Amino acid sequence: MKFFESGTNEFIIIRACALLMFLYIIYLVYFIVSTPVVDYMTWEAFFEGFLTRIFSSIFLISFAIHTWFGTWAIGTDYFTPARLGGLSKIVYSSYRLFCALLITVVLIWSFIIIW
Repeated sequence: MKFFESGTNEFIIIRACALLMFLYIIYLVYFIVSTPVVDYMTWEAFFEGFLTRIFSSIFLISFAIHTWFGTWAIGTDYFTPARLGGLSKIVYSSYRLFCALLITVVLIWSFIIIW
C-alpha cells in the first residue's frame, strides 16, 4: 500500500497541516497581543527573526499541501463526466494544472519574500 493512496492518510495529512497553520496563527496572535506597540519597525524585526522565518516557511508548506488536497476534492466533486460529459477530463486536467502552477508560484514567491 502506498502512503498517498489511502483516504485515512490524506485525512491525517490535511489535519496535521491545519494544526500547523493554527499554531502559526496562535504564534502571530501571541506576538501581537504581547507587544505593546506593533509598528512597522517591530513587525519587520519580528519577521527577520530566524524562528519566525522557519515557522512561516512551515506554515506556507502546510498551506500549499492543504490547498492541494482541497482543490483535488473540489475537482473530483464537480468536474465529473456526470456534470461535464466528455469535457470532464480536459476541464479536470486543466484545473489541476492551473492549481498546481498557482500553488507553486505562490509558494516560491512567498519564500523569496521571507528569505
